[in-house]
Amino acid sequence: MKAVFVGGGAHRHLGIIRSAMARPGVFDGGEVYLYDLNVPRAELVAQLLRTTPEYRRCGCRIVCGDKLPEALTGADAVTVVLMAGSPRSFRLGDEPSLKYGFISSDNLSMNGAFLAAKGVPIVLGIAREMEKYCPDAVLLDFANPVAVLSAAVNRHTKIQAYGVCGGFTNHLWDLSRFFGRDEEAQNYDGECAGVNHLSFITRGVWEGKDLFTELDRVCDPAVWRDPELQPWWPEGSKANIRRSVRLLRELYLKLGVMVFSSEGDGMAHLRYEEEVAEGRAKLAERKGEDLEATLKAQREARAQADESFAAALKLVEQPGFWEDYWRQDLRFGRVDKDIFVQMLTAIAGVSPVKVAASCPASGAVVGVPDDFICEYTFHLSGKKRQAAGRYTIPAVVAGVTMGMVAHQNLLADALATEDPKLFARALLTYPIKSYSHELAELSKELIEINREEIARPLLRAVDYL
Repeated sequence: MKAVFVGGGAHRHLGIIRSAMARPGVFDGGEVYLYDLNVPRAELVAQLLRTTPEYRRCGCRIVCGDKLPEALTGADAVTVVLMAGSPRSFRLGDEPSLKYGFISSDNLSMNGAFLAAKGVPIVLGIAREMEKYCPDAVLLDFANPVAVLSAAVNRHTKIQAYGVCGGFTNHLWDLSRFFGRDEEAQNYDGECAGVNHLSFITRGVWEGKDLFTELDRVCDPAVWRDPELQPWWPEGSKANIRRSVRLLRELYLKLGVMVFSSEGDGMAHLRYEEEVAEGRAKLAERKGEDLEATLKAQREARAQADESFAAALKLVEQPGFWEDYWRQDLRFGRVDKDIFVQMLTAIAGVSPVKVAASCPASGAVVGVPDDFICEYTFHLSGKKRQAAGRYTIPAVVAGVTMGMVAHQNLLADALATEDPKLFARALLTYPIKSYSHELAELSKELIEINREEIARPLLRAVDYL
């Protein structure tokens, strides 16, 4: 199999490709193409990969380059990892969002909608090149908001696309922590439906027993214990993990639903006022900051991360490096259950997999049009998809979830066609304060902030807000 990794210099590719190369038949005799406009960054990832035991096992080619036709020719799968637009414009979207009473994030938010406005042209452009050079290849998009980008490709090209998310793996850890173990779940099988970051487990089996019966037992205040976390987690990660587990349990006790994964902006839609208040408090702490200095610090932090990645090349010959170094730097560990690894395994024809991702509903989710994109569990064998069940969104969360499905699919159509009237309508259907004066005013401010980075026809959306 030949797989192309767009944004191939991203550090997260190291663990993914290691795990995929470890599986016999995925890349054996095949090709990994790291496509990146920053070729030296991709070369660094390639150099590290060539020292791994997995590479020595599978004997594939690893190629780097910045010529998209060359990368795509003959590809079976194309993955996309990027953040569209400038960090500056995204950061500037925080203040007006919170001012009008909305959260800000890279996915389920109005700021996320404008991230889509910058990302759709890029991913749509890749898909249209795929129609020329690898029309039968599958596109796996990791760039947020994944559902909007997936919808744009599926609804406006002939390419089969999936919006994939790290939440697929995160929820395996989340559930284990409910049962007192900070590890990836092993003896669990579950299914979900909804939208990315706001999907809900509809049924599950935990160690041979009904998942929800077991959750009722361990969530009881009389027996609940916060999980002890592994020592190798960085302190910032530990704080985020503890908060996520607390919120998942809080929402389960209050609403009777278990969110499929613990992304903050998804859970925020089930406790919106509290999240806005917390966001405003954090924004107040940032008052007076020098934005340019902050962005410079972020660039320097990225450069330092690259330097630490490069420094590891001097250590790879040490005995046990690839087995143990990840405890010091998680970027170097394998991620065998990562959704990219699972789907590449299926696309290569090695074995079917059961995963959850954003793709056309095709009758799988009650009330969602067949050609609308949403997230649900399915079996993938080769390039053929079969829903693992027929799903109904829990009634207590159906309103906000179905509203988000409509918003994201309208948004995808508007961005793919660059239709300003449809863009305005899509923005106004965001399922918090829909059609409100606050939503319209926020939309206008975000258009102004992003005016240099979005398609010019979309600027006329202010005339319809």
